[in-house]
Amino acid sequence: MNALALLAFAALAAAPSPKHKESPLFLAPKVGFIKTTTSLDGDLYLAGEVGYLTPLLQRRLAVVLEVNYHRPSTTGTLRGPQLDNLGQPVERPYTLAAREVAIQLSAVLRFPRGLGPLTPYVGAGPGLYLHRATVEVYDSTASESGGGFGFQALAGAELPLGPGGAFLEAHYHFAPVNFLTTGDVNTGGVLAAVGYRLRL
Repeated sequence: MNALALLAFAALAAAPSPKHKESPLFLAPKVGFIKTTTSLDGDLYLAGEVGYLTPLLQRRLAVVLEVNYHRPSTTGTLRGPQLDNLGQPVERPYTLAAREVAIQLSAVLRFPRGLGPLTPYVGAGPGLYLHRATVEVYDSTASESGGGFGFQALAGAELPLGPGGAFLEAHYHFAPVNFLTTGDVNTGGVLAAVGYRLRL
């Protein structure tokens, strides 16, 4: 009887333990640099995402919601209608800043271990882009606000690290805006960002 008990205990000890099931939910902070398609200067890009890895396509398709923020600006000089003592137009400096908050929903296709230890991925989807343009000139400030729909495309690669993965990704954003201060332009652009994607 003791021998049977010892054999049963040994079999249980040798049996592989069940694998921990990875959660389909994940979140990630990210930081990067964005350059719009306009004459605005490049700017710091801050974002956070939450995603769900669906069972579709052998758990390769994820749905990701991202919220991001940036505020590029530019400075220059305007010639006003006033003349100085020499009869020349008075030049005044100006600053134009365009704040953008975007809420983006993307379908992301992942290729686990597609490049050795790296998991490359690509994605695209619609976005709601909220804009506020502010101009400071001639000792006065004027602002315009509005929002509109656009889209984004992205590609990146993730490296497993701890309970999640570090990643590097690139985006293209199309975010049309039509203000008096900006004209009809695309304030989207290209960006590169790094972050850490944590499995919940």
